[in-house]
Amino acid sequence: MTKHLIHYIETFHKYIINKMKNKIFIIYLIISICHGQELGVGDTIPIDFGLPLCANANNEEMSINNSLFLNIYNGATNESGQHYVIWLNLFTSWCPSCQTEAPVTQGVYNTYQDSGLIIIGMGFDWDDPYSCEGWADNFGLTYPLLDDEGNSDDVGDEEGFNLFADCCIPHNVVINHQMEIVLTVPGFAEEEIYSAIDDALDSCGVLCLPPECSDIPGDIDGTYTMNNEPIIDVMDLIRLADIISLESNIDACLAVTGDLSDDGIVNDIDVIAFASMLSEGIFDN
Repeated sequence: MTKHLIHYIETFHKYIINKMKNKIFIIYLIISICHGQELGVGDTIPIDFGLPLCANANNEEMSINNSLFLNIYNGATNESGQHYVIWLNLFTSWCPSCQTEAPVTQGVYNTYQDSGLIIIGMGFDWDDPYSCEGWADNFGLTYPLLDDEGNSDDVGDEEGFNLFADCCIPHNVVINHQMEIVLTVPGFAEEEIYSAIDDALDSCGVLCLPPECSDIPGDIDGTYTMNNEPIIDVMDLIRLADIISLESNIDACLAVTGDLSDDGIVNDIDVIAFASMLSEGIFDN
C-alpha cells in the first residue's frame, strides 16, 4: 500500500512539474512574442527593409545580393505594365493555420499576378517540420519566400515579424503601390485581405499607369509625389546598379536618366556619381 502511495505521489508530482513547465513556456512565449508592432495602417515601409531570399528567387531583377528589399517594388511594374500591390504573409513552419493558408495564397497569386499582385512570404522557425525550400515545395508556392529567422535562436529576434506583427501567427499585411500599409491583420482574415487587395489594385487609377519616359537624370524608376514632383532616392540608385550589374539593355529612357556623369555612357561611373549626389543632398526637395 505504501509503495503504491509513494508511486502515485511521485507520478502526480511529475505531472504537476510538467504542467508548470508547459505553462511557464507558454507564458514565456507570449511575453517574448507579444511586443506591439512598429508599423500600422498608413505607415510607409522603411526604405532599407529587406530580408534574405530563401526560396523562389526567380526574378533576379527584383533582388539584390540574394536579398529582397520591399521598396524595390515602389513604382515598379510587372510585364503587363501594372504597378505592384504587395500581400505580405508572415508565418512559421509549425503553424497549422499557416499550413492551411499557404495553398490558398498560391491560388490567389495565380489569379491576380498579371493584375499587379505580388505575394511575399516571410517565415521563421524553420525545420519544424519544413525548411524554407521544403515549405515552397510542399505547398506548391511560386512566389518569393524570405527568411525572417534573425541572427540568433532567441525568440523575438525576427526583424520582419517585429516590424509588422504584434503577437499572432499567421499575420497578413497589404501594401499599396506607394509602399503604404493599407491593411495589417492577425490570422487569416480572407475577406478583409481580398477586399484590401482589390481596393489597392482598383484605386490606383492614373497613378498605376506605367510612367512615361522621364527626362530627369536620376529618376530611374519614374516615381512621383502627389504634386507631380519626381522622387529621386536610394531606390533609384539601387535600380540603376542592379540594371548595370545584370547587364540589362540600356533603353532610351535610361540613357537619359542613368547618365549621371554626363559622358553619354551608362556604366559603373554613373552609380558612383549618383551615390555622391545623393550623399550631398543634390536631389533633396
